[in-house]
Amino acid sequence: MTAACGGSTNSAICTDAAWTKAFTDYTTAATASAGDPGKFNDATAKLSADLKTLAGTTDGDVATALNDLATSLGSIKIDPSDPAAAATALSGVGTKISEATANLVKACS
Repeated sequence: MTAACGGSTNSAICTDAAWTKAFTDYTTAATASAGDPGKFNDATAKLSADLKTLAGTTDGDVATALNDLATSLGSIKIDPSDPAAAATALSGVGTKISEATANLVKACS
């Protein structure tokens, strides 16, 4: 798996799954935000920023995949005044997140 990641920086990112902590922190914050769209939006924005920071420490396909995932997550915003629009927006973002995650796995394999 590490050979496909290129240089040593990417190898560390791929083998240590450095993004795992960002997702663990996000899951905790998102769960705690139940019923508060503002806190959910903040948690999602932080995850996006954390992944962009992590992408800055890599290169090639790994950096691209992390940036794509961060961008997809960064586009998630729940408007408490229009929950129907939020549900529609989230369904489209889910597809983008799945694709970006698959690309990250591929870049690290």
